[in-house]
Amino acid sequence: MLNIVVTLGLARRIGRGGGLAPTLPGGPQLSSSPGTAIGRFEATGTRGERVTRDALEFGTVVAFLSAGCEPCHEVLPDYLSYASANTGKVVSVLSGEHEAEVIAALEAAGPVILEEPNGPTARAFGVVGVPVFVTVGVGDVAATDTRIRPESRLDVRA
Repeated sequence: MLNIVVTLGLARRIGRGGGLAPTLPGGPQLSSSPGTAIGRFEATGTRGERVTRDALEFGTVVAFLSAGCEPCHEVLPDYLSYASANTGKVVSVLSGEHEAEVIAALEAAGPVILEEPNGPTARAFGVVGVPVFVTVGVGDVAATDTRIRPESRLDVRA
């Protein structure tokens, strides 16, 4: 009986946000843990940029956001401020229909990848919920967080 309850709860959470469960305060880890290798992937940004695991610089923040996710909408203004202050050190992975103005603002800061929920980039990072911000190490996850602020400096090991 417990297995059925847990399975139904997980199915309900995964069903929200177009296949990715939104973050709840104090909720679970929504991507691979720090130290976990990032899987191989290849994606093309909205401006034709080629994005791969090996091309990501140490300290780059990769943001995973979904248009159908209320917590994503709540963190978007802070992320836009962070991205504009850290041009070249952010990659935005968006699922769903985002406003053209949001995409344009993010394109000015770095590559924007549009993909379906649980797409290849999300799978490479072990993303299971949004919003999540992943700081890249040397081929691995250095840090993750569910929030970001303009002044954020995610804890990245040297």
